[in-house]
Amino acid sequence: MKIGKSILLFILLASLLAFAVSSQQPQSTSISLEEKKSCITRFYDEVQPIIGNCIHYYNYTRCLNITGPNTGCSLQQAQISYSCKTGEIIIKKNSTECKPLDKFVVTANNGALIQKKEIDFSSWGTCVNNTENGCLAITCGTLKGGSARNGIFNGCDGGKQCQKFIFCGDGTKILYKAARNSFVSQDPTFRISPLEIKEVGE
Repeated sequence: MKIGKSILLFILLASLLAFAVSSQQPQSTSISLEEKKSCITRFYDEVQPIIGNCIHYYNYTRCLNITGPNTGCSLQQAQISYSCKTGEIIIKKNSTECKPLDKFVVTANNGALIQKKEIDFSSWGTCVNNTENGCLAITCGTLKGGSARNGIFNGCDGGKQCQKFIFCGDGTKILYKAARNSFVSQDPTFRISPLEIKEVGE
């Protein structure tokens, strides 16, 4: 009986230890990107035809020509069925047009905590996004720094000034590049006002 209680106590302690270890394991963080847009929905009426069956009657003369040409004639009537418009119906329809607001919202979700950060580049320049080493990278160029023109990202080569945000499970990095060959956390040759990032709610 004592052996049975000892085994039961051992199993209980092992379960508690396994739960404690698993609860201390770091949870993976998922990173997602949303491009903010402004959408307008317009409603309108569209007139559509109602298609049904129509019958066309026509008369003709039929001659049996028993006693000669054009003899034994009688008036006949035939009909032809065909599809035709029998009426109209008004259908309510809508169309939605969206335009980008030049804002990115990045959401980091680790199951226990959800954080959202917004990058508003509407008055700064143009941003593009891609994946780097499993992290979300947002690279932004500006007209003032020569890395954007007419809303198009021109790249960061040749001394163009760019700013980069890297979102990973362990946090966010903000990097800069101007005269250097690579992005760094501090670049004295980066001489324009940096692009800000802000926390946003749900």
